[in-house]
Amino acid sequence: MPAPSAQAVASATDLVEAIQEVLRASSEPLTPAKVRAALPGRLRALPVRKIAEVLQRQAAAQVLVLYPKYRSQHDRYWDRPMRDHVEDLLRRHLAVGPLPRADLRRRLPAYARILADVVLSDMLRQGRMHAHPGQGRAGLRYGLTAADPGPFVRVELEALFARLERLGFARPAVRAAALGALQQEEFCEEPSVGPPYRADRLTMAESV
Repeated sequence: MPAPSAQAVASATDLVEAIQEVLRASSEPLTPAKVRAALPGRLRALPVRKIAEVLQRQAAAQVLVLYPKYRSQHDRYWDRPMRDHVEDLLRRHLAVGPLPRADLRRRLPAYARILADVVLSDMLRQGRMHAHPGQGRAGLRYGLTAADPGPFVRVELEALFARLERLGFARPAVRAAALGALQQEEFCEEPSVGPPYRADRLTMAESV
């Protein structure tokens, strides 16, 4: 069997490097067809079968990661592990604002839910994700930024004012007393600042 020519070896190397560059630039796993569509001009003329063969060899060599099929009958590939993909999915869904666990779980592909609990817990522990306390009937939520205590303070103040009004205190007097207490607080010894709100039990694996 004749050895491959230097030109053929160079072309194969160029294709492997181009595929790896496409996957490095991608924010998600890609099918062979999508990889081909992102290749430089002359390489886009190659058949999808050829791209798939290279991707399969790279995955077998553990250079790339083979991902489950999703909304397609074709395998997907990426240069990052599943944990990175799950974290990226969580961040995308939470970019619009905090979500309850059940809503967040429903938005994930079935294959991503397996690691979601572990990834979320790691992100919370590392301060890259934040647990928000429930308010009213709403349960615990998760967000990319720390919870704002403002809405909770307003709810508690309204309840306090209403309770004191029932005892016979006028609201202006209650408001003035609250402001006085806050001003006194400013001159007290500064309390130690604790960590952002943290939930004691965090799980994405519970049924929804």
